[in-house]
Order: sequence, then structure tokens, then C-alpha cells
Amino acid sequence: MSKSVGHYKILDRVGAGGMGEVYRARDTRLGRTVAIRVLAAEVANDPARRERFLLDARAAAALSHPNIAAPYEGQVFLAFEFVPGQTLKSVIGGRPMNPRRAIDLAVQIADALSDAQAEGIVHRDIEPANIIVTPKGNAKILDFGLAAWTAGGAAREHAARAAATPSTGSATVPSTVAYMSPEQALGEQVDHRTDIFSLGIVLFEMLTGKLPFTGTGATALALQIVQAAAPAPTSVNTSLPREVDAIVLRALAKSLDQRYESPATLAAELRSLAAILDLRSESAAPAGAAAAFVPPRRSIAPWIVLLLVLAALAAAAWFERTAIERMWRRTMAPRPVAGRLAGNEDIDAIIRSGARPSD
Repeated sequence: MSKSVGHYKILDRVGAGGMGEVYRARDTRLGRTVAIRVLAAEVANDPARRERFLLDARAAAALSHPNIAAPYEGQVFLAFEFVPGQTLKSVIGGRPMNPRRAIDLAVQIADALSDAQAEGIVHRDIEPANIIVTPKGNAKILDFGLAAWTAGGAAREHAARAAATPSTGSATVPSTVAYMSPEQALGEQVDHRTDIFSLGIVLFEMLTGKLPFTGTGATALALQIVQAAAPAPTSVNTSLPREVDAIVLRALAKSLDQRYESPATLAAELRSLAAILDLRSESAAPAGAAAAFVPPRRSIAPWIVLLLVLAALAAAAWFERTAIERMWRRTMAPRPVAGRLAGNEDIDAIIRSGARPSD
């Protein structure tokens, strides 16, 4: 691979897929990091296929949503937004996720699918390997509108053909086949409800760490998807809230008419469930805290003793003040004259004479 494609400087190789090889590159005009998908030779060298591919890419480029990695431009290559992070497949890792976290990611994916539905675009290949969880915890869907050109899209078509002719079934099952809708498995016309079914499987896996449908080969798996009823998530992970069962099972309804009519409706129900779980968490936290910490009872006797002491001191101070006032009056008051108390007239006479009253 050359060191540049157009005005994109190649930094390193990321991987390969059904459309060709993928590189991380630098846009020298806008100074942004992008993902470059160089078209496979069989597509790039066929004018009709190349034009059909570019039409799909232009339709996908019309999407503008924070949870969709959109293509920018391209001729024999496509420049996509480069999304750092882990695939949702790696995040799940075969283990149940925190239910609240799983619901939050499912809401983001459903919102992105809703925007795509408004533009008349069906992804057709929703699976954890096509969803990146960024370092900030946001979901980004890759390859929107390009399933017909990806390895996942081809695998789903092959599995549908294998289900129709069981003798051609293979024991090797591409991961994406497990996320097919019944209509895909039957080779029927698909619409946005196909993506809802696939998202239902992704949500089931996030909540339980397992897939709802399994099979020893592509044919057996496709038949399970078409015929077998999906188990309730709580039957696999008993710690889940019961409310998740109705939402997941409706997303996994075999009949299109019984499935959610739009990704927006699914997102709304998931948001309602998230609000219920948040309320339960908030109401449980204070009760738990109260149970964990019981303040000790304090005796009121010391307070009574303190009040009595203060009252005694106040009384003593009052009596002492009264005694002092009496003593002062006795010391400073004039002595009585002729067996009676001296009045004002007597005091005036004594002062004028300059004599002291006798006993």
C-alpha cells in the first residue's frame, strides 16, 4: 500500500473486510484522522459494481447522527470517520453487562437506526462486531447502508441460501449469521424492522452474555431463528429486572407485525425502563444507608442534670445578690433617732446643726 491515497496520508493498517482493506489515515486538508477503506479489486475494476457501491455510500453519507460513523467521500476508496474504542463484541466478552449500561447503549443504537429509517436506509448487518464503544462510552455503528458490500452482508445472504437448500449448509458459522432476522434467513424483503430484530439479539447478548439462538451450522442456526421461540432474558440471567423480558421478546418477534413498528418506539420503551431502574436505585439507596447506620440512642439524664445545676447556680446568684443589697443598705443608711427612723426633716436638721444624732 502506498503512503498516501488522494490527500489522505496512510498511518497504519487497521484490518480487512468484505469491501477491502482498512487503514487509519490523516486528512491533510482538514487535519482530521479518518478510516480509509480501499475497495477490493473485484469491485473497483467493475464499473457497474463500483457505481452501485458509490451510490450506496452517497446515501449513507447523508446520515448525520452521533451514533453513526458516516462516510466522507471516495472513488476507489472510502474515507470514513475514524472511531477509536473497542467493538461491542469485545466489551461484552461473553459476560452479562450491567443492565443499566446495556440499556443505555441499546438506546443509542436505536436512536441511530431511527435516523437511518427517516432517510430510508436499512443497515441489514447490525451485530456487536459492527458497533464501536468509544472511550467516552458512546456507541458508534459502522458500515451503515453498505451491508450488501460487507463480509457480514454476504454471510447473511449465504446463510439464507443455505437454509433454503440444506445440503449446502456449512459447519462453519460466520458470527453475523446469529444476528439475522427471520425474513433475512428466509431470503425475503427486509425493512427497518430487520434491524430491530438484530438489535434485540444484541440487547439479549448484552444482558445475558449469551445468544438467544444457537446451531451447529449456518443452516441449523437459520432454522432456529425462523422457528424457535426466543427465551426470556431473565431465564438465562435471573438477576435481571423482569421488565426487560417484554421489551426484548417484542423486538425478537418472528412476525413483522408483532415487532416494534419503529426503532424510535423501541428507544422510548428502553428509556422508560431506564427511568424505572433509576428510581428503584435511588429509593433503595437511602433505605440501605439507614439500615447500615443506626445512630446510637443517647440518654437524656445528663441534660436534665445540667439544667438542674444551671438552675441552682442561677438561684444562688439571685440570693447572693439580694443579701449584698441588704448589707449595703444597712451600712449606708442613717441611724434611727429617738427610737424611730430618721425622716427627711430630721436629716436636714442634723446637717444644719453639724451634730450627729445621739443614741
